[in-house]
Amino acid sequence: MIRLLVISFVTFLVFSFIHYLGKNKKPCKRAFLSLLWGPLVLIAVNVLSSVTNVLVPISELSLMTSIAGGIPGVALLVLSTVLL
Repeated sequence: MIRLLVISFVTFLVFSFIHYLGKNKKPCKRAFLSLLWGPLVLIAVNVLSSVTNVLVPISELSLMTSIAGGIPGVALLVLSTVLL
């Protein structure tokens, strides 16, 4: 759990810096939203698993992937679940 928090914090700092370099007016807010979208999409995929028959188990690895990778990270998890 501590590792997940550390990785989330470091990812937040990296995203904040990237948004700052991109001259966004509120880089911390944009970074927080970037971190939030991945887990929300992961939860949505699992909620819709009865319709799509695709279930991505929520583990520490999948949470780290969804936080650091965002929506493309969740797409990678879904693709690896479907193909494997």
